[in-house]
Amino acid sequence: MTADPLAPTRAHRRAVLALFKLGLATLIVGLATGLAVLLLVWIVHSIEHLVWGHDEGPFLDGLPLPSPWWLPVVTVGGAGVVAALGWYLLRRFGRTLATVEQGVDGVRMPWWETLADTVIQVTSVALGASIGKEVAPRELSAMAGSKIVGWFGLDPRWRRILIASAAGAGLAAVYNVPLAGALFAIEILLAQFSVGGAVVALAVSAIATFVARPLVGDGSLYQVPALEVNASLVVAAVLIGPLMGWGATSFATVTKALGRFRPKGWKLLVVLPLTFAAVGLLGAFFPLILGNGRALATAGFDLSQPALLLLLLALLKYVATTISLGSGAIGGTLQPSVAIGAALGAAAAAGWAFVWPGADGTALAIIAAAAFLASNMRAPFTAIALIIEFTDTGFTLLLPIFLAVAGSLAASRLSSRASLRRFTPIDPARP
Repeated sequence: MTADPLAPTRAHRRAVLALFKLGLATLIVGLATGLAVLLLVWIVHSIEHLVWGHDEGPFLDGLPLPSPWWLPVVTVGGAGVVAALGWYLLRRFGRTLATVEQGVDGVRMPWWETLADTVIQVTSVALGASIGKEVAPRELSAMAGSKIVGWFGLDPRWRRILIASAAGAGLAAVYNVPLAGALFAIEILLAQFSVGGAVVALAVSAIATFVARPLVGDGSLYQVPALEVNASLVVAAVLIGPLMGWGATSFATVTKALGRFRPKGWKLLVVLPLTFAAVGLLGAFFPLILGNGRALATAGFDLSQPALLLLLLALLKYVATTISLGSGAIGGTLQPSVAIGAALGAAAAAGWAFVWPGADGTALAIIAAAAFLASNMRAPFTAIALIIEFTDTGFTLLLPIFLAVAGSLAASRLSSRASLRRFTPIDPARP
């Protein structure tokens, strides 16, 4: 047979067309993700203006006590009523919601139900509920991405990469952390590295972050002073890493265990409002535990509270977040993890100063937050990037952060194995 002389040309054209479609899809997914984040951030800011009367809410920039003192009981309790009713109606009459992970794997994410779910989440956080808000932008972005990629007829591999990239970009845009958002898509959602996947994830993350900046801003989430690394700080990082690993493992285990008993049906309408009201009452006396955790993390990084109070606040944040999620709320644990780690690290710095003076307390709080977050997320590179971008510390703390994260992950792994052995039935047939 005579070879078709035009075959290479046609193959080249098909390759160029496929690349063009992928590039256009990447651009549109990035733009859509940025717009989705703008919508959610606008909702949060509007509610905080209405309820708290501050640009970012009193639990972010820190009134020592809310005024009047009972306001958190009303707002957080009200959030429980609104959220319980909204999620009850969604589960009773709506289509089944899909998680971000399921969406990446090709499960259909319903449009209106996903939008409603994410709005309920961020509304609850704006009213002071002790849950992370990062699930909502990831979920809404993944849903939008899944709809968009269907227009381009891309093969399954690129559809999966684009949906994961959209979810990561949702995280990137809401916190202005483009590198961490791309790493989240690659390390957690895709769980594999490829050059093409990295290019798409980085591009979508950068575009979405840029689009969302009119409301999110272009600064880091936390403002910290210039920091120095010395021998005392390095040794403290080595010692605090395993402690954060054990604490994070406990936090994740308790959250997962309580999740198995989440109320359903009419029970959700009772349990969730009562739990939120209880958290609001606790927040009336300890307002730094309210919201997604930014207020408490700021207190840890600023060293603005006594060490013993920081220990108490870390414990209360642990309890408030786990019971809120266990009572039927949908939300994340990213910012609560940062808050708990920062508070524990700042408290530990006060004690370490008696053992070996010289370690910067803010630096140790940042290191502890990275170690706690890494074990809770089971994603060390994403956690490190998040903390560095959150605090804009660059390469300054990389060495102690690496050491602390390594110790945290090792302790977390050992703790997980010990837990499995403790709860695994013994086979009587085995010696």
